Amino acid sequence: MVNIKEQWDFHFSEPILGIEIGDVSNNGQNEIIGFSNSGKLIFISLNGKKITELEVSENSSIWQAKICDLDRDNKNGIILGGLDGLLKTFKCNSSYELQPFWAHQFGASISGFLYSDVTGDGNEEILAYSIDKSIRCLNPHDGTLIWGQIFEEGIGSAILWQDPTNSSEKEVIACGNDGTIRNFKGKSGELNWFKRFNDKIRCVSSIKSNTKEMIICGGDDKKLHVIDKNTQEVLNTLQFDDFVWKCASFMFEGKSYLLVSTYSFIYFDDSNKIENIEFSSKVLCLDTQLEKKWEIDNINLECFLQAEIFSNNYFIIGTTKGKILIIDAGTGNIFAEINKISCVNDIKYDSESNILISCHDNGSIFAYFIGNS
Repeated sequence: MVNIKEQWDFHFSEPILGIEIGDVSNNGQNEIIGFSNSGKLIFISLNGKKITELEVSENSSIWQAKICDLDRDNKNGIILGGLDGLLKTFKCNSSYELQPFWAHQFGASISGFLYSDVTGDGNEEILAYSIDKSIRCLNPHDGTLIWGQIFEEGIGSAILWQDPTNSSEKEVIACGNDGTIRNFKGKSGELNWFKRFNDKIRCVSSIKSNTKEMIICGGDDKKLHVIDKNTQEVLNTLQFDDFVWKCASFMFEGKSYLLVSTYSFIYFDDSNKIENIEFSSKVLCLDTQLEKKWEIDNINLECFLQAEIFSNNYFIIGTTKGKILIIDAGTGNIFAEINKISCVNDIKYDSESNILISCHDNGSIFAYFIGNS
């Protein structure tokens, strides 16, 4: 069982779209960076004190940030991607001054990026994908292109798949607004196969049953599709009432499961006050046979993470209505609930300090200490 105590709150003048935790200044202590709707970075200490505020993308939203060692010099840098289509990297000194490292220009907004060993050579690369229809594998040392591929429309999500019998064999599986799932060799970017559906695909994941490697995807056709990775045959399809928004595989007690969320845009109608809406969307857990293990109804999920807290596995979920739930990954039981007034844009958990951080559309950032009751 967990208990939660709010530690501090911080308020900014515009929406905070995401947060990262790491030793960005390389002083041996973690900091929080928040990235904003107008392209600002806000540096905050773990005790909630504002360190500095920097404008890095003038009037252009930052969607994603990553704190990591870009050039293996044992010093962290920052990767930023957002609306302006410019993938930016910086080094940061002990005075929190950013020094531009390199930048790589896309033709439109960057949907997201991964920092991982894409090519299977034992070193990390950056895999970034964009609304400009391209997915690119970049050298993190200097931003040079290793390989690139093009879809017919913008790309919304991508994952990295590793051959269970050969750790150096990696594949990239990406989904697009053109309704396609495409599989590329991680080393060269060569297209292995693609499959087309009738509408935009928003999420993709993979899961292994006893006999098959399966690709899971879903989107605006309100269906979850299960594909045999080797033959590309559609093995199963589940129908939902709302868009399939996110899907992610996870392990629990040695078995594979799938977390799936659906999403409703009903709150876009200004005549509906969000506090009065009962969302039809849901979060559910499926086993490898697509049998439902648990389900939570009337949840419009915005963000989630899986965390091990006191040797137990939990999902921490942030919602459109501003609610944060801590859910037992195995049973779906809700162990803790936090209610705020604004949409949760991102959540992060620092296991060293047992601190949970959330950021919201009204510019708020909250920190909670998670204790063991």
